Amino acid sequence: MELIPRERIIRVIKRRGNIDQIPWSLHFGASSAFTPGTYKKFTQFTGITDLNDHYLFEVQVAHSEEEEPKFHTSSSNFGLRMLSNGITADYFNPPLPQGATISPWGVGLIEWPDNPGSEQMVHPLADRNTIKDIEEFPVPEIDKKSFPIVQQRALEIKSKGYISSGYCGSLYEWSHWLRGMENFMIDLLTRPDLAQVLLRKVSDFTLQFAQAHAKAGVEILCFYDDYGMQNCLQINPSLWRRFIKPEWERILKELRSDYLDRYFFLHSCGHIEEIIPDLIEVGFDIIHPIQPECQDSERIIRRYGDRLSFWGTISVQSTLPFGSKDDIEKEVKSRMDLGRIIPSLIVSPSNTLGQEIPVENILAYIDACQKYCKVKC
Repeated sequence: MELIPRERIIRVIKRRGNIDQIPWSLHFGASSAFTPGTYKKFTQFTGITDLNDHYLFEVQVAHSEEEEPKFHTSSSNFGLRMLSNGITADYFNPPLPQGATISPWGVGLIEWPDNPGSEQMVHPLADRNTIKDIEEFPVPEIDKKSFPIVQQRALEIKSKGYISSGYCGSLYEWSHWLRGMENFMIDLLTRPDLAQVLLRKVSDFTLQFAQAHAKAGVEILCFYDDYGMQNCLQINPSLWRRFIKPEWERILKELRSDYLDRYFFLHSCGHIEEIIPDLIEVGFDIIHPIQPECQDSERIIRRYGDRLSFWGTISVQSTLPFGSKDDIEKEVKSRMDLGRIIPSLIVSPSNTLGQEIPVENILAYIDACQKYCKVKC
């Protein structure tokens, strides 16, 4: 039995079993795992520039760029475009330095010169301390011209037997990018009314953005919200359940009521095991990355794999940058073996592929995935 790619992914997302191979990827959700520097090294070494065509990844991004973004940056449009909310450099005090850019949300971005694709953020609401300031702060617009582009790409992806994804936003991340993490964390404890106004502003836009992607035909709606550190949550779980969880519950409930055949993906780095039952409860279908350095990936998949699907689990902190080819093959094989027992896993790197990862190790990962992904019927 050989499944078409979209049917294979749907079986994994719905945990139906009877798959012909364990899906694997170099991407996650609606984002390439390559950083600009790593993509350049990989393409120069291999001559491969279009990974979707070359490796036939099951999930493909319904992007709005002229060409698909091949690596991850904060300015890439992995789905519909957001237009600027009108914030300019002189909004900041002091004004942004020359060369800085501004995100559609009005966040200042200063590129790190030694790590292209990564930026220092300047938070536009860092010194705005009233509820009125938050209420009056403008949100981005969705570029209506990008809608037919994404819609056509979603149709093409489906017609070729694949499944489409798109970047649909954030809650916690966008909130602290606007306010600054320290300010936002203090707000949650001492200014809960202000924090709630900011979160509702962000969540209303995220819902609108996700609805637009669903209307355009995008099938996997991808959200990115990092809650974890290396060995614990960034945020007290009681605060997360009080402020963040209700907003996700509202967003996913409304999306599910209008679009029964859409799937909800969440990227959240670090140790997040404490809130996995909550993420299941609010309605997420897929969680990325279940970092192996931060929690026991196999134990989590065995515990929750009947209720949730997982994407990731391959170490980018140790195995891929510093491991031998044998180390990489052993780790990939263990994930593929697990995926045969619990068919709710898409194997991929657990985050972006930094410049410290040798191309040879990326190729060892690919070789191991191709070697062990087949399921014997």
